[in-house]
Amino acid sequence: MNTGDIAAELDRAFASARVNALMAGVAMDDPIEPLRIIHKALKAKHAAGELTDKQFRDKARELLELLGNAVVSHYIQRNISKHND
Repeated sequence: MNTGDIAAELDRAFASARVNALMAGVAMDDPIEPLRIIHKALKAKHAAGELTDKQFRDKARELLELLGNAVVSHYIQRNISKHND
């Protein structure tokens, strides 16, 4: 996956997490906002030449995995609390 593709994938993943959460009536901003800030910082560092394409891709892949884990964790916690109510 090239650098542009991974950056676009992250943008889509953040948008998707928000849309899916809103459709389910869940506020997803708290768990993902720090990750979104990191994503913006990575893009800025890459644009400034402080990260190579490979470094950006590697860090973006890690961030994509963290985002996925945050979303899954949030939904699991939500479902557990719904079943406990």
